[in-house]
Amino acid sequence: MISTLGTSSPETDTSAKVHTDGDYIRTLRPLLPKEVFQQKPSHVLYFLIWLSLALICILLAHLTSNLIFLLLISLLYSHSLTGLALFAHSLSHGSVLPSGLLKSCLEVVTWGFNLIPRTVWVHVHNHTHHPHVGTLKDSDRPWLTSEQTWLRKVYSVLFYPQKFKRFPWFINPLPLTHLVIYTLRNIIGVFWSQKSTLHFIPYQKPYTRREKAAVVGEIGFIVALQVLLFINLQSDFVKYCFMGVFPPFISSATLLIYVKTHHFPNPIAVSNNSILATTSVIVHPFFNFIHSNFSYHSEHHLFPSMNPDYYPLVSQLLRKHFPTDYNQVSIGEAWKRILSRSTFETLFILQK
Repeated sequence: MISTLGTSSPETDTSAKVHTDGDYIRTLRPLLPKEVFQQKPSHVLYFLIWLSLALICILLAHLTSNLIFLLLISLLYSHSLTGLALFAHSLSHGSVLPSGLLKSCLEVVTWGFNLIPRTVWVHVHNHTHHPHVGTLKDSDRPWLTSEQTWLRKVYSVLFYPQKFKRFPWFINPLPLTHLVIYTLRNIIGVFWSQKSTLHFIPYQKPYTRREKAAVVGEIGFIVALQVLLFINLQSDFVKYCFMGVFPPFISSATLLIYVKTHHFPNPIAVSNNSILATTSVIVHPFFNFIHSNFSYHSEHHLFPSMNPDYYPLVSQLLRKHFPTDYNQVSIGEAWKRILSRSTFETLFILQK
């Protein structure tokens, strides 16, 4: 059964067996071929393709001063950053290469192109978000109604998708740039006190001294990349705006269309349940091809180190064995569900 805590409008309670991640894994794991959990080093090809495309874009920007061409190059470069981020996401979960120097270096480079320190990503995403997805200890969750403050309210109004009752026609574009602000807030959180950080991050595990030192080094690498980019663009500020300033925001828009629809339609619960806390979205097969099946997000949370090529198979098994738990809708429908929810959430308690 599901019950709620909080002050926002309660949703209809339902009575049903509440499964755990262990239930899902015990049912599905024997039905999957062994190769789904084997690392696939050949996926490094994605990294080489996206990196090559990024470098070609930088070269083309170096060679032209035409603003129309620069805009087109900027859009292509932005999507190459998206591709690098999606590769880095799979890489960080261990589906491509085993842990080691090569894997760490590739992560630093791919996240660095997206202005994200690798250690911050691993700390927040792998070690905090994944083990506690959709719970109070999820670093990426919205705030609860009981946690409202003026700062959190302003932040939510600016960067969380919502409908404005007084201006229903208004579409706020800022939520699609949230990855840039999200990265900045988490970098600040590395060095601020735990109490101060919680004003603008819902939950955060403390960073160790070693992690803090690594973040400093990775920020230095990111700065060096941007300096090299600026020099390669003939120290032209206009060109740098097209290639250094705009692309992280455009890439953020592509990634956030996925991320928001993967998590924001789902409730915050006391206990972790990877399937109830996530939504897989239906997109055109072309996007699944170039984005490495990133739309299959429930499958990823259940088996984070799985080869993404097999997510559609897991989707079929979830529909067959857990049809009432599994959330898979079109990306447009998922966005509608986000807009129909309150910005500040009600806490759900899953009870057996």
